[in-house]
Amino acid sequence: MKYLVILPLALVLPLAAQDLNRPTYGFSVQLNTPMGDLRDDTDKNVGIGASLLAQWNLDRGHALRPRLDLNVFNVSEYEPSHSNYRESRNLSSVGLGMDYLYYFSGTPRGLYLTGGAGITRWDLSYSTSDKVGNTYSSSYDHNKNTTSLSLAGGMGWQFTRVIGLEARLVHAPYKAFDLNNPTSTTRTEVNRDGNFLQIAGTFRW
Repeated sequence: MKYLVILPLALVLPLAAQDLNRPTYGFSVQLNTPMGDLRDDTDKNVGIGASLLAQWNLDRGHALRPRLDLNVFNVSEYEPSHSNYRESRNLSSVGLGMDYLYYFSGTPRGLYLTGGAGITRWDLSYSTSDKVGNTYSSSYDHNKNTTSLSLAGGMGWQFTRVIGLEARLVHAPYKAFDLNNPTSTTRTEVNRDGNFLQIAGTFRW
């Protein structure tokens, strides 16, 4: 894993040695389409998120962009028919990372490619409950936190100095509970891929 961290640094440090221009600041709002294990854990629900961004534009279309991310996925619920049992999961993540951007025009406008690495903390809340009368009474509550290396890559288009649109594929593994036996309160940890496709509108000033 340490080599995955060293590689992005080896690529961006020579660029960072150039004279940095004054940074621009901004934010993004995004929709996250879960894939793989994450798709199963969220019952295919699309997540939402927001990021704080800073960007240093270097020479010849290169740029560096630190980012702080917050992403939340909708609650996934399992409620068997003809049963008083219900379970729910809620996933959210906070990430800190660095992106490298390359603009084909040589200036921070138009089509660009991006790749990045960072650290992501996932928070998974899991609960089960049983219906008593007209209300549900909690029978099991548990939280699982995971911190992992995250990788991302994609492309975007900077329409104006302020507005852009970007698509990224994000890989941020996490640990969850094995839900193969949905009516058991004994949970075994399993590794999940944490993949999702992110479509983001970016805004800079």
